[in-house]
Amino acid sequence: MNDQIRFVWVRGAAVEVWEMGEGPPVVILTGMNSPIWEWHAVVKSLSVDHRVMLFHRPGLGESELVEGIRRTGTLVEELDELLPLLAIHEPVVLIGHSYGGLCAQHFARSYPSKIKALLLVDSTSVNLHRLDDLKLPVMDADNDAAWLETCHIYSEKTTEELKALITPGCVQELPTLLIRKLYDFQWNPHMYAAMHSEVTWWKEDAMMMKNGPRFPQIPLTVIARDKEYVIRQEDGLPEWEKRIFETLWEKLMYEQTELTDGSRFIVAEESGHAVHLDRPDVVVEAFHHLAEKVQENEGAG
Repeated sequence: MNDQIRFVWVRGAAVEVWEMGEGPPVVILTGMNSPIWEWHAVVKSLSVDHRVMLFHRPGLGESELVEGIRRTGTLVEELDELLPLLAIHEPVVLIGHSYGGLCAQHFARSYPSKIKALLLVDSTSVNLHRLDDLKLPVMDADNDAAWLETCHIYSEKTTEELKALITPGCVQELPTLLIRKLYDFQWNPHMYAAMHSEVTWWKEDAMMMKNGPRFPQIPLTVIARDKEYVIRQEDGLPEWEKRIFETLWEKLMYEQTELTDGSRFIVAEESGHAVHLDRPDVVVEAFHHLAEKVQENEGAG
């Protein structure tokens, strides 16, 4: 089974790429502050009969940050340039999680002929601005402005200073080498600079997407986190605030099924936002169902 980590030059910068398996191509776009290595369980399963590719956006992992402005459209153009460099010349199945899901939607609208199916995993919605209309005193303290300030502060610190501030979470099932990479990922000041730009632009990017090219008629599956599971978590937030927020979040997830005809909606029971960690089996099952749909369409064509 092919399994390699390499660097590919895209727009004058080295991009860290992880590939595993052989067969029809699958590309996974990760969320903010989310290393590709977290997807190990999903990748290991899908790579049995597919070529699975993940990469760190510039600034994340060991990918170089050259351009200061990071937007969904920037990522879309980088992905379009990266695919042929990896000898991928056929349409791909895209999996997008969180912010990566927003980027995946942008790619589908921009290059409909280069994508044959899409799996959105608790993906950021093009209507994320509706969450700002909620009146949630405690949760509102952790809004975009606060996030931007944290990213700015962290982006100006050294790796050693970040080590003193941040204790990364650990995924015990990962190989030791990947656990080490997870730690290093959180201590990279360039990542926080990239996140600062992504958060700065994501709502404007979402609005541009809504008013841009139509979404193609491709097989689509949307996975949402378990609302009740999230509400039950002991995190110091008022339950009534979480219920209002999670109810709207789930609605935004379901509305994504309206992007295409015949789409599928799944709630990943007992899972939070990191569905790929909490319930990798749900992601794998959803992917295989989607792959069968693709085969049916290709057979009919």
